[in-house]
Amino acid sequence: MLADDLTAMFLTAQAAFTERVHAVTPDQWQLDTPDAQWTVADLVGHLVDEHRWAAPLLTGLDMDAARAVVAGLGPAGDGAALVRAWDRAAATSAEAFRADGALTGPVAITRGSVPAAEYLEEMVLDLIVHAWDLGVATGYPEPLPAGAVAAIYPLAQAIVDRTPAGMFDAPVDVGADAPVIDRLVALTGRRPRPA
Repeated sequence: MLADDLTAMFLTAQAAFTERVHAVTPDQWQLDTPDAQWTVADLVGHLVDEHRWAAPLLTGLDMDAARAVVAGLGPAGDGAALVRAWDRAAATSAEAFRADGALTGPVAITRGSVPAAEYLEEMVLDLIVHAWDLGVATGYPEPLPAGAVAAIYPLAQAIVDRTPAGMFDAPVDVGADAPVIDRLVALTGRRPRPA
């Protein structure tokens, strides 16, 4: 996939997650999500953390140096503060991935040095799956962007396969005729909502 197309897909997926974050009501932050280990607040905090890492990693910092940068940003907070933390983290990661040459070099992530484009693919899948989680948890009615879902789906199996063991539950069988979003989230061990 071309770098510009991958970046556009990232921005679309990020916007979909942002819409869902801004729709969370004060009484929904402690709701459970399809990811059994997280509440809505935990899930959004996870994405804040993930996106805070993008800029230091893409500028060539190693894991330890990037961790120090992220730690220096302090806790994400909760409620309205968590929404603001997400908006800042999303803007910073979007700027980092759009920067000239951002996808040309290697990036140091948990499993080692990988091509920056591979890191971006993983970020897109993470955004789409967690936007789905957030939408299910809060009853957000709008569908995810079909183009981004369709574009990341062919890459999703390879992304899941290269992810360290334990990051995803075992895939759920939904059948080849299921909607693409259902097949996508099923790859990550989530059971799609009944139609």
